[in-house]
Amino acid sequence: MEKAPPGAVRLEVTDELEVHAFFQSLPPLDLLVYAVGAVERSPLRGLPRSAFETVLGANLTGAYLVLKHARFTPGGRGVFLGAYPGYVRVPGFAAYAAAKAGLEALLDVARKEFRREGVHLILVRLPAVATGLWTPLGGPPKGALSPEEAASRLLSEALKDPPPEVVEI
Repeated sequence: MEKAPPGAVRLEVTDELEVHAFFQSLPPLDLLVYAVGAVERSPLRGLPRSAFETVLGANLTGAYLVLKHARFTPGGRGVFLGAYPGYVRVPGFAAYAAAKAGLEALLDVARKEFRREGVHLILVRLPAVATGLWTPLGGPPKGALSPEEAASRLLSEALKDPPPEVVEI
């Protein structure tokens, strides 16, 4: 396992006890950005169950556990990275497409529940971003945003008032 960058904390987002303990160690949050992800390119009939579960774990199960255990200040925002459906609903990306569609549905319901607490949940649909997520696929696609550009655009949109429910970059 590679070392976490300065200021970052490694967290196994599919381990509920670890997620719970992490958020208990923090004060209520003004802003949370869930930028965890995993991808696997494989035809559905050849996709190992373990790979399917890894992709769902990072993109959906982890988001569920974070939403379950994170505490927010009134007016706090949770930002979750989605995907453009047309970009990911292609052969070889069944697990990723299912996870991102599930994330959108999870946020649709959670928004209604969290609204009572004054918490805003924002889905950000990003084009490809040049991160390590693409390493198993041979590198990022041409035209991928730099992580810095993606973060800058994401934050400028997600911090608008009133908070948007969906941001498309």
